[in-house]
Amino acid sequence: MNSKKDRASNWKVYSIIDKSLLGAKDPAGFARTIFKNGVNAVQFRHKNAPSYKMLPEARKIARLAREFCADFLVNDRPDVALASGASGVHSGYGDLGCSVIKKILGKRMILGKTVHTHREMKRAKSEDFDYLSAGPIFRTPLKRRLPEKGIRFIKKMRCLSRKPLLGIGGINEKNACRVLAAGADGVCLARGSFMIKKILKAMK
Repeated sequence: MNSKKDRASNWKVYSIIDKSLLGAKDPAGFARTIFKNGVNAVQFRHKNAPSYKMLPEARKIARLAREFCADFLVNDRPDVALASGASGVHSGYGDLGCSVIKKILGKRMILGKTVHTHREMKRAKSEDFDYLSAGPIFRTPLKRRLPEKGIRFIKKMRCLSRKPLLGIGGINEKNACRVLAAGADGVCLARGSFMIKKILKAMK
C-alpha cells in the first residue's frame, strides 16, 4: 500500500460532503455517487453535530470508501474518525493542534490541515500533518468572512511546503485546471461536489 503522503498526492479531486449543503439527501448515498464518479478522497463535515449523530453516517461512508478503495476523512472529529474506521481527520485552523490529534489517532491515520493565510502557513510548517488545503482561492458563500486569495496563494503555499497541497474555495469546472497549473496536487470541492461530473471532465 502507498504511504499516506503518496496517497494524498494522488487526490486530484477531494470531495467534502457537507451536511449543511445536502438538505434531505442521504450522506452515504451522496458518497456512493461521488465514489462511482472516480473521486478517491471524501471528507464528511457536520459542524456542531454530537458524535452519536455523526457516527452512524460516518460508518456507512467508511464502508463505501473501503468498497471503492478510497480514503475517507472526518472533519474536526478524531473520536468519530476512530470509531467509524475512517482513514483520518481533517483539522481546520483553531481546532485541536496536530500534535494532539496525532496522539489520539496514532501514526497510521491521515491528518490534513487547512490554512487561510500566509501567517497560518508559517505556524503550520512546524506541525505534523500529512496534507494541506489552502484557500479560499475563489469567492465562496461558505466562507463569507474570508477574502478570496487567488491563484497566487497556491503558488506561495507551494513554495512554502512540499506536502501534498489541495486548493479549496469556489472551485468549479472553469477554474479547476488553473489551480492545478499553479502547483496544487488536487482540488477540494464542497459545493462543487454537486457538479462533480463536469469538473472531472474539465480536468481530463
